[in-house]
Amino acid sequence: MPSSSPSTDHDSSGPSPSVQLDHASVMTTDLEEATSFYVEVLGLTLYSVEDDPVREDRQRAMLGDGSGHAVIELIEMPEMAHPSVPGRGAIHHIGFSLSSRDWHALRSRLDATEYSYQEVKGRLFIRDTDGLVLEIEKE
Repeated sequence: MPSSSPSTDHDSSGPSPSVQLDHASVMTTDLEEATSFYVEVLGLTLYSVEDDPVREDRQRAMLGDGSGHAVIELIEMPEMAHPSVPGRGAIHHIGFSLSSRDWHALRSRLDATEYSYQEVKGRLFIRDTDGLVLEIEKE
């Protein structure tokens, strides 16, 4: 189990990419209502409402914390409105960004280890050990 405190000892034999959290993606059945909540109640800044670049015929809202960085992506998924459909309001995926060099190095490591991933429109989608989807974008 990893230590909860940062270590000054770094294993220099492994890769050291500068991975940055890009955003958390939340599924919603009502994009307008969810956007209003995050903006009016939580105080996030609405950066854009736009066509989803990965999922066709979907809208998404990008919300930021005021530092100029989008931290929440709301994905419109109206088909989840029925109470029998699990996942509404759940984290859909966590997005990270890597430099182009580190992104290509990661893809090479995934290929070398035969770790399953999908590349969609220049983004890597992989699952962690618990099945959570991770989206890796190039900066």
